[in-house]
Amino acid sequence: MRLLFSLCLLFTTVFMPLDIYADSPPIPKNKAKALSSFNQRIVSEEDKKESLLKKSKSIENDISNTKNKLIDIAKAIQNNEDSLKDFEQRIANLELKKSILEDQLHSDRASISKLILALERIRRTPPEAMLARPDTPYKTAQSAMLMGRIVPSVNRHAEKLNKNLETLVSVTRELEIEKKELLATSNDLIEHHKEMMGLVNKRTNLYAKTNNDIKAREASIQSISLQAKNLEDLVSRIKQENDKEEALRAKANIKKRKKAKLRIKDDGTTRLPISGIIRTSYNQKDNLGANSKGLTIEGRTGALVVAPMSGKIQFTGAFNRYGNIVIIEHANGYHSLVAGMDKINSIVGDSVKLGEPIGLLPNSSLIPRPTLYYELRKNGKPVNPSIKFPDLG
Repeated sequence: MRLLFSLCLLFTTVFMPLDIYADSPPIPKNKAKALSSFNQRIVSEEDKKESLLKKSKSIENDISNTKNKLIDIAKAIQNNEDSLKDFEQRIANLELKKSILEDQLHSDRASISKLILALERIRRTPPEAMLARPDTPYKTAQSAMLMGRIVPSVNRHAEKLNKNLETLVSVTRELEIEKKELLATSNDLIEHHKEMMGLVNKRTNLYAKTNNDIKAREASIQSISLQAKNLEDLVSRIKQENDKEEALRAKANIKKRKKAKLRIKDDGTTRLPISGIIRTSYNQKDNLGANSKGLTIEGRTGALVVAPMSGKIQFTGAFNRYGNIVIIEHANGYHSLVAGMDKINSIVGDSVKLGEPIGLLPNSSLIPRPTLYYELRKNGKPVNPSIKFPDLG
């Protein structure tokens, strides 16, 4: 009996399905159901992918629109700056003219006052006194001739004084109008700056959504700047770092970087970073007595600095005696070096369009006439900016 029970137990253990004891989920009842479940997962993943692509496309469109708005507001700001410069010059000229007129009026009044005082004394001499002490006919004639000369002179001085007074009133009125327009333009400039900063912050946030390695890239760039000996060395080191990055991305079969490269186009349009007076031209002696490798441009305090050409931001930050600088890579081996800014409104790795804001000049009473240094390089070597900016001659 025991033998029979053992055989039954052995039979049950050997021939019963193993999946009864397994922890794995039960197999679907049929292949059609399993295939349907798999297809649903594929559709779900495709939907997620499509959603991410749409989101990425939306962000890219938003970035592009923001950049276009920034270019428009930058143009308005620079127009405001040009208008303010004209207003300030006209006001300075009017103030000088007003000062000269006031000095002339003061002098004319003093001269006329003396003449009028002399005439008043003569007028106050009573006829009886003239009869009691009559002069010789010669002296009487001489006095008459003198009076004949004094009166026209007084009239001429009075007319000149009157004209100068009218001119002064006109200059004062014109000065008030210019100052009102200056104030209105200044207020417009403040509002435009507020709008611009809002758009700059939006651009930064949008760029951060599509680029997770911003801080790492900036840290790498700052490390390079500490090692570089001069601007030429800095540009060379940045290029070497970019080449390494390209090689790594190519090895990993990532095409994103190549796509970014295609954004750098040369449509031939350029504009100087700021609107101002060129104090030192290319190859002229700079304030250190050396031949300048770029342009030194004097601008207004707090003036907006824009990208001179479309390109890609390769460096932002302080470097040696140049202060805060921005290096922009352009097409065909060109680079722009923009130095002397107080604030930088650009991010390493971001692509910028022509006229897009990249920074601001110092806005301090300690620097009434801030200057910007601009250098154009071709394959790492300084070249005459007139190659790209024909108006420079």
